[in-house]
Amino acid sequence: MKRISIIVLAGVIFFGVCIAGQATPAGITAKPDGDYVLIGWNDLGMHCINPSYAELALLPPFNNLWVQVIRRGNPPKVVTSGISLEYSIPNNKTVKGKTDFWQYAYQLFGVDLPLGIGLTGNGLSGKMKAVGDHFEATGIPVLPYDDQLDWNPFQTATVTLRANSGKGKKAVEKIKVVLPVSDEINCAQCHMQGMDGTVNLPVDTISGLTGTENVNLNILMVHDYYNGPGGLTPSTQKNLVDMQPVLCAQCHSSNALGAAGDGTSKSVSLAMHGWHNPDMAPDATCYSCHPGELTQCLRTAINGMGYLGTEPSCQTGLCHGGMTAMGDANREPWVTLPSCQECHGVNYSTGTDLYRHAKGHGGVYCAACHNSPHSWWPSKLWADNLEPRRIQGTSYAIGRDCSVCHTKKKKGDSPHVTYYPPYHR
Repeated sequence: MKRISIIVLAGVIFFGVCIAGQATPAGITAKPDGDYVLIGWNDLGMHCINPSYAELALLPPFNNLWVQVIRRGNPPKVVTSGISLEYSIPNNKTVKGKTDFWQYAYQLFGVDLPLGIGLTGNGLSGKMKAVGDHFEATGIPVLPYDDQLDWNPFQTATVTLRANSGKGKKAVEKIKVVLPVSDEINCAQCHMQGMDGTVNLPVDTISGLTGTENVNLNILMVHDYYNGPGGLTPSTQKNLVDMQPVLCAQCHSSNALGAAGDGTSKSVSLAMHGWHNPDMAPDATCYSCHPGELTQCLRTAINGMGYLGTEPSCQTGLCHGGMTAMGDANREPWVTLPSCQECHGVNYSTGTDLYRHAKGHGGVYCAACHNSPHSWWPSKLWADNLEPRRIQGTSYAIGRDCSVCHTKKKKGDSPHVTYYPPYHR
């Protein structure tokens, strides 16, 4: 029976800060010695969900797991046939008691979902689907709480590869892949009772503060104040407080959900970023809404792509252009994104392909060698760095050692040699 070596680029969950120069941990080899390389990653680097769905919904539980399998050889080959992949999430086998999403799923999305089943029909375990040159499991409804209800935005999936041997038997190996998800959407910074986002709301007779104790309800009330039938600039025929729960993408288009909206309202992204501009919300930061001060979803340690001092680069405007650029009406949300060539030059252009969909050397996805968006290697999170250290003894992008995939030494320079430090050019 052939031996199968499994390599996970996303890593297992282990909280800690990476020191790029430290030695390879004990028990971890820096050379693959099996027949297969299994590479797994998350398509965004962080998925967001609502803390509650009773009043409104921005994003549902919906995490995507991508995997590429490479048969080592001379030359190596990306394969999807003769093998199958399965996934599960240890210590996260149930959604019971963790969210109210399934209570409101039909009202929000028009589908009657069994408890624990996501919008694409996948649950917390199942088979992965071969899609072209890779495997996918989309819409996994993983939540940032384990089965002891402990909060952890970096959940991990176990991926099992089953490959046919020469005698038709099955060989089984398992790996761990980080599935990041967080409900740290801090709307309360402005919309908590008595805060700036409630100044136009009625005064509560008991507390004497404007608004209610329910942050999401305050948001709907503010929307009605401006856009309801009796609002300052009426654009809706009915107050949202009378339509709970409200799916924002029902009116505001969302490329994240594939929702067209009502055809007249701004997209969710443009409406949110345009309204929460520096004039309207001078104290707002990226982490006011995007996870977050605790989650730290931007965790790459690459100079200029991660932090400049204590401030994440997204807030400085270096990557996404800041709040003003994000609210530009000419921007196409989820499509107009930073490109590799902006930092690395035209030789690293992915053309019209987004980073998370682009491929490089040998048809391997860019994210397979460089990790998920927002957590490019080296990362500040130990879980993100475990596998490049396993493969080549460093926390940098995969590619320094050709023997990861090639069983025969190649002549000439590695096509990735220019990626070794410095990264940022």
